Amino acid sequence: MDELVLLTRMNSEPEAQIIKQKLAEADIECLMQSGDMDGVLPAIDYTMGVGIYVNADDFEEAQSLIGSDLDDLDDDTEIGVGD
Repeated sequence: MDELVLLTRMNSEPEAQIIKQKLAEADIECLMQSGDMDGVLPAIDYTMGVGIYVNADDFEEAQSLIGSDLDDLDDDTEIGVGD
């Protein structure tokens, strides 16, 4: 992966996995970064979120792919939306 950019942040790993799967189906690689210390403190996900990063070259395509998925998730599960 070249230059990585933050695509979105989700509150939990299961929500982030939904986005990761959608990107994988479109052959877009991504990296998930969680603040939960590899599962030791999963509650930290709710304060820091799970970041999903993609290559800068794939950003626009990835953003359009996940746009409908983010709309389908409840607004209260997304971090920073509407702030």
